Amino acid sequence: MEERMKRTRKWIALLLSLLMLMTVCIGAMAEEPVPETTEEAVEEVAAPEQVSYYQNYVSIGDSCGSGVGLPQYLELARERNVRWIGAEQIEGSYPTLVAKAVGATSFGQYHFPGARTADIRYLLDENYYADWVLLGQAMYLSNGVVSKANMDAYRDEVIASIQNADLITLDVGINDVWLPVIAAIYDIAGEGRVFGRQLTVPELVARYGSVGAFVDNALSFVNAWVLHPLQWPGYALKLMNALIKWAVDYQINMGAIMDRIYQLNPDATVVVCGLYNPVNDWDAVPLLNDHLIERILQPYYTLLNLRKRLAVQFYRGNAVYVEMNDIELISDHFTIPLFEFTTEREYFGYNPHPTLEGAKQQAANILYKLGVPMD
Repeated sequence: MEERMKRTRKWIALLLSLLMLMTVCIGAMAEEPVPETTEEAVEEVAAPEQVSYYQNYVSIGDSCGSGVGLPQYLELARERNVRWIGAEQIEGSYPTLVAKAVGATSFGQYHFPGARTADIRYLLDENYYADWVLLGQAMYLSNGVVSKANMDAYRDEVIASIQNADLITLDVGINDVWLPVIAAIYDIAGEGRVFGRQLTVPELVARYGSVGAFVDNALSFVNAWVLHPLQWPGYALKLMNALIKWAVDYQINMGAIMDRIYQLNPDATVVVCGLYNPVNDWDAVPLLNDHLIERILQPYYTLLNLRKRLAVQFYRGNAVYVEMNDIELISDHFTIPLFEFTTEREYFGYNPHPTLEGAKQQAANILYKLGVPMD
């Protein structure tokens, strides 16, 4: 019965994806325009006497709202000698800006770099099982921020905060695009490791650098298939499972997360943040400003955002969707968008996270929807 239910959910998700493809143009046309700058947002919001404020505010999601690369984040990372920091209030990130603007006296910023929809769903629902990504590579690819143990440790605190919240922002989904597939590749590469046989991918990067780790992963992946031909069916199934997760997990989990939030707190206002394009402003030909890479990938992110629109549309409580187009990002030029080249540092490597100005743009878009002036 359980297996039949799983197959049914997958078919529903696939049908929903087809519906998204058919309606993406309609959704794009129906989107309300949002102000491009913080100043415009201030001009267009409701008058102060008409504004609703929120005493208890909770923000949950991935690194898009965690403040990666911002000054306080970098300072804490240096002090703790870590790359990624989770569930920390970082000054200048959009959740802190929103909290100040809405007058929140209680504020929780539960953003976990590397988190997927499956991880946030696990965080919120004790009856949802951790998948093989959360039990494996997720821990290494997030510097321990996203792991079953860490999600278990935060679960009670996050659930209690949501139950007490007046306002909730949900910002997750961008890691669903790449992490399951890359986790499967790294799992297989681990069985054919060429250089550091007992090293995790972050340890490879620390020892051999980004290029060395990338080369080792590529060689190790091929080497695993050469050395272990009896494992080919298992490798193929793992890759197939990763592709299925890539196509299905996001579709199912977005609705499940919204349902869970409603179960915990049907009275809160929920703001669902759209995914920004992480290759915003990327050019195919340097210095020509053709933005070709951005434009090629934008329809895919528009499609993913349509799923969030649908989740808001069918939400039983009070929910709004907020578009996050043209957010200023730290990496605004072409870099190699693989884990080996990611960094928490500013203007170095691949860091597709908002700048201080980008965080202000995110906050302005949210506050505009809420009718709250930006300070």
